[in-house]
This record gives sequence, structure tokens and C-alpha cells, in this order.
Amino acid sequence: MEAKELTIRQTPCGSSLPDAEVPMINTLVACLGVQHRKLNDLDMHLVYGATRLVSESGSIEGNQKVLQTWDEIRQELWGHLQIEDGLVSWGVGHHALSSTLIDTLKGERQEMRRLMAVLRASSPNKREARAVGDQSSFAETLLALALMLDTHVERYEREVLPSIRRALFPK
Repeated sequence: MEAKELTIRQTPCGSSLPDAEVPMINTLVACLGVQHRKLNDLDMHLVYGATRLVSESGSIEGNQKVLQTWDEIRQELWGHLQIEDGLVSWGVGHHALSSTLIDTLKGERQEMRRLMAVLRASSPNKREARAVGDQSSFAETLLALALMLDTHVERYEREVLPSIRRALFPK
């Protein structure tokens, strides 16, 4: 039996991407776009629910709806952020993202984690009546998270994903 000699071609930095990498990264970028639209929709429901929570303090129905939306966001967000982390890591490795943008993304991520930790600690039980001050504070934190998510999605759609695509498909 004759063994075939394999030649492994090492490409120098800056050369074209491996064949499978381009469609994989492009698919991840497209999937994030779809997820961003879903997060935008949930974000709008969160803003509406948090606003209602303040204006209709003591409303058990309003409380349940906003908690349901918050649960949906929480479930969607971690997997979504992991995909984004992978793309950012790829973008850093391929010099597709500026250091300023990377620092901004890190700061956003830290603030998101802080707000989510506050929300986890103060999330009322779905059946539990909350004091007006507690409910107001919870709603304010929800609104701060909604603003952060909106800013985050906008930054990814406007800066990060186009930068990744430019690195994938140079002119």
C-alpha cells in the first residue's frame, strides 16, 4: 500500500480566507441581523411594558407582561452575545475592527451585564405585589437596559457587521 504525500499549504497573513470561512462568517452576520430584528421587537415591548409598569403601579397584569418580555430577552440574549463575541474575536484577528470600537463594545457589554445583574436581583415574582418604589426602580432599570440594547443593536448594524463584511469581501 502506497501512502500519498499530503502537502499542507500555509498561507501567509493577509492572504485570502479559507473557502469555508467566508460562507460561515457571512451566515453568522446574516443570522445576527435576523436576531437583531427580533431583539428590536422585544425591546419595544420592554419599553412599553416598563412604561406601563410605572404609570399603572400595582397592575399585576402589566407586571406579568413585562416580566414575560424580560424573560424572553434574557433567554435570547446570552446565545446572541456569544455569537457576537465570536464575530468580534474574528474581526480583531483580521484587523476588521478599530481599537476604539472594540473598547466601546467592551463598555457596552459591561453595562449590559451590570443592568442584567440588577434586574435578576430585583425581579419581582410574577404573582408578588411590589411596593411602588420597588416597581418604579425595576421599571427604570428595564428602561435603561432597553436603551442599552437599542444602542447595542444600532452599533452592530451600523459599524460592526459592515466592518466584518468588508473584511470578508474586500474590493
